[in-house]
Amino acid sequence: MSSRPQPPAFVVAAARAFNTGCYFEAHEILEDALDDVPGDLWDLFIGLIQIAVGYHKVTQQLWSGAARMLYIGLEKVAAYPAAAGGVNLDPLRRRVRADIDALSSHRFDAGAFARHPPRLQPAHPTKRSD
Repeated sequence: MSSRPQPPAFVVAAARAFNTGCYFEAHEILEDALDDVPGDLWDLFIGLIQIAVGYHKVTQQLWSGAARMLYIGLEKVAAYPAAAGGVNLDPLRRRVRADIDALSSHRFDAGAFARHPPRLQPAHPTKRSD
């Protein structure tokens, strides 16, 4: 049996904050952990911080600032594989793209956002038999 390593504790903590709508707190958790992030994952975590800030701006109804932060965060995380740094990136990237499109075209539905907020999913190891 082999498995991938567990996501870092700070990723799990950031996901808990992010997934309860505490985007600013998620940003702070990720920012505080930057000293422990390997150089090859630096842009990934900067991008995740920017995405969290973007969603914080959504909660403040700062639409253009939100779209900008989401866009620059998405640019940074786009280069990484589906699971990197302990984060399941594909669902987040799809959601961020959709929210950028809605914000940019003035179709963003704050009520739908509140009912179905974005999620930050730690990449959990999968067990397989060799």
